[in-house]
Amino acid sequence: MTRETHAPVRPPHLLCSITDGSRALGELSWFGGSAAWLATRPHRGDGRPVLVLPGFMAGDWSTVPLRRMLDHHGYRTHGWGLGRNQGPTADAIEGLDALFRRIQDQYARPISLIGQSLGGLFARELARRFPDSVDRIVTLGSPVSITDPAQSRAGHSYRRREHLHVPEFAFDRWTTAPQPAVPATSIFSRFDGIVRWQACLYPRTPLTENIEVASSHLGMAVQPPAVYATLDRLAAPLDPWRAFEPPRLIRGYFPGTADPTYLAA
Repeated sequence: MTRETHAPVRPPHLLCSITDGSRALGELSWFGGSAAWLATRPHRGDGRPVLVLPGFMAGDWSTVPLRRMLDHHGYRTHGWGLGRNQGPTADAIEGLDALFRRIQDQYARPISLIGQSLGGLFARELARRFPDSVDRIVTLGSPVSITDPAQSRAGHSYRRREHLHVPEFAFDRWTTAPQPAVPATSIFSRFDGIVRWQACLYPRTPLTENIEVASSHLGMAVQPPAVYATLDRLAAPLDPWRAFEPPRLIRGYFPGTADPTYLAA
């Protein structure tokens, strides 16, 4: 079976887009009903710091449920504390650098990075800037392989804010920068209503993987299978680092698991 691996230059299907918000609310409710089960999963943290970065035009409020779950599992989570994410503004770039250094000084150990949507591009940038201080990246609906703003329903809004962005982080430069040499997991959904799903896939490398869930875009940080996968990837040993393999009983929540060519496309 062949599958499309390059993102068409068009946004997600309109039906996915107009239902994304309502589906996200349903996923938040699902998370509430699943929180007790997720809290008992055997993915225990070790006190490692985890920096969680919000999506475009969102702030730390959007990652509160996920951060609370990670705290429960023994991680030390941090929001970015920079208000709404308007892209690579000077305040965002300088503020993240300063925040990362503070976390480095506080814990003196490698930091895990989680980015939702555009936050994933910031996570990747931090890993490029501080390669020896990042142990892994997990992105949620992040356009890690985007080639054109038209592949996102937020592309027009992003373009309208480009005058606020640091010139060195112009769209074409930032999105084509090399992948940092740290384990990186992209959690994506073919039902994403904001970002074209193929634009969320990492190319095949020994340090990258793609995990499919059936989620909205806005709700991916609370969709229980996506949260489960995030917990699993944070707890996974790095030596050796192995790709995600869901337990048999919940494998149905991860479409495409049986097709490794697709997952590593």
